[in-house]
Amino acid sequence: MYGVNSSAAPLPVPAPQDPARLFRTGTAGPGAADRRGAGAAAPVCPHRVARWAIGEGLRAGDAVALLVQELAQAEAMRLGLTRLGLRVTCLDGSRLGDAPTDSLSLSGAALVIVDTALAQAYAGLMGQLSAYPPVWWNGPGADFASLDLALAELA
Repeated sequence: MYGVNSSAAPLPVPAPQDPARLFRTGTAGPGAADRRGAGAAAPVCPHRVARWAIGEGLRAGDAVALLVQELAQAEAMRLGLTRLGLRVTCLDGSRLGDAPTDSLSLSGAALVIVDTALAQAYAGLMGQLSAYPPVWWNGPGADFASLDLALAELA
């Protein structure tokens, strides 16, 4: 096979387009900010969400409604909540009409987690519900009941 005195030619290595990117890998480095985007949301840990839910007094069988825009965050929250046996209802903030209102009222949610970017969509549901569950806000700009701050305290 191929030994020390092999006649196999080495594979040619293409020259990099940008010499500064030669050894820059992963999310660290000067170009990382533009890859992640300026509005990138902080990662959510399912374990912290579960610990937070226990602290809020939620128990197996309770329902939680999610109105979260980013799929990765919604999935992490759903995973953390379902670990405790909670029922999770994901609401669609882009739909108009009675569908989100019906989903929220039929779920019997004990708590609602809403993205601050979808505050207008959630405000459109107000006035159409017979009971209003407590709201926790996810994302920047929340002055009170901020899920981000609550999860950061559990770190």
